[in-house]
Amino acid sequence: MIGIIPAAGRGTRAHPYTHGAPKGMVDIGGRPNLDRIIEIMRDKLHVTKIVIVVGPFGDQIREYFGDGARVGVSIVYVENDAVDRGLGYSLLLARPHVSDYACVMLSDECYVDSNHEDILKTDYRGVLAVCAVQTADAPELIEKNYAVYAEHGLVRRIVEKPKQTRDALLGLGTFLFSAEFFKHLNVAVESSKGQQTDPVSVLGRLCEKGSRIASFELRGLYVNINDRDALNLARTTVRSHGFETQSLGLALLMKGSVQDTLRSMNEFLALDRFRQIVLVIPAGCPTLEVPHGIERVVAPSSRYGDVMRTGLDVMSTDIIVCAHSDGSCLPRDVPKLLEYLTESDVVVGTRTTRQLIEQGTNMRGLIRVAHILLAKLLEVVWWEYEPRFTDLGCTYRAIWRSSYNLIRNNLRTSGPEYSVEMFLETLRCQRRVLEIPVSFAVRQKGMKESDQTLQTFFSILALIIGRRFEV
Repeated sequence: MIGIIPAAGRGTRAHPYTHGAPKGMVDIGGRPNLDRIIEIMRDKLHVTKIVIVVGPFGDQIREYFGDGARVGVSIVYVENDAVDRGLGYSLLLARPHVSDYACVMLSDECYVDSNHEDILKTDYRGVLAVCAVQTADAPELIEKNYAVYAEHGLVRRIVEKPKQTRDALLGLGTFLFSAEFFKHLNVAVESSKGQQTDPVSVLGRLCEKGSRIASFELRGLYVNINDRDALNLARTTVRSHGFETQSLGLALLMKGSVQDTLRSMNEFLALDRFRQIVLVIPAGCPTLEVPHGIERVVAPSSRYGDVMRTGLDVMSTDIIVCAHSDGSCLPRDVPKLLEYLTESDVVVGTRTTRQLIEQGTNMRGLIRVAHILLAKLLEVVWWEYEPRFTDLGCTYRAIWRSSYNLIRNNLRTSGPEYSVEMFLETLRCQRRVLEIPVSFAVRQKGMKESDQTLQTFFSILALIIGRRFEV
């Protein structure tokens, strides 16, 4: 059995997240979804040769997977220069490689903890084709895919994009096709009768003529990545699965007095949540003894961007939390950051929620207004990426290590604008940033921030606009 992955579509419904990239290459939990599909074929279906049908941006797939040796399979690429002819035509391009049965899996479907291996235990050689199905409680899911009506494991009727879904099973994008099926598909694609030529419609017509087509109930979690919301759901599904096993680290950026720093270190240590805690000391600051279990590293300068970059670079955990050591970032907000990290690449705090700002702190008046104005400007300029911000300067945040690795080389600033640059580059890489309210308290009441200046305001303003239209 060989594998076939049609990956020639343009993925327009998932823009901007698929802008300039094939949908199969969207990042799901730190790696392309195509990587997950290949893994299922290799490990669960014992497929050693895979044909990937590529179209626009196919070079990205070739560059990432090469000949397949790195992922333990042999990969052959077939070019589709007529993407508008549909999925059926894409499959026919792989037909010369099919001599027996072929497993076809669509590149834009995400499976977690599936039982694909059980397909091999069925009598699939006794039927023309097998289509995977699931029971779905939500009719709209079936309406976006196709409906399968089956009895005793045999398909009686298939309806593409059905209007009525009562008693129907959700049809999935996993199929086993015999070599004989490709003959029927070829007739449909070459026909001039105006019939639908996608494989699901062809299967439906074959069912009506009495062909034996089996259904296979696929267990596990499934998401059809057919638009932006579904893409975010797929990422949440993968990240939530086994989230408790992800290692957690804290980059504590030294700020304020030694007394406040020591207190903050002990408070974060008391959470007993972090596998790694690093205190980042700005250049020129006096060193201090740190409690057992905390590492110490010195930044190359005292500038905000250099200090945070140093902390992020030395972390080795799956998830990194950044916070200041002056007591303004409260440890009790860590679970809040982590709760939303399953749904995004970066979770950042906002200090503009009035009820969570202590009286007398430095987030009142014009300072608070300036943060909100810059945040709303970012929303307007980057509207296509759906950002929602009220604060761009909060250090308290959590980020996936894989997400930081993705944007690391594009982070070029060293000053206070580094905080905003992280968000901009995350958005430019078609990733998600969520903002949540956190408590904000400064132990030294009324302390003035050295970076709260007009120069900082205008440098961030220029960064927001300039980076958006940077060629």
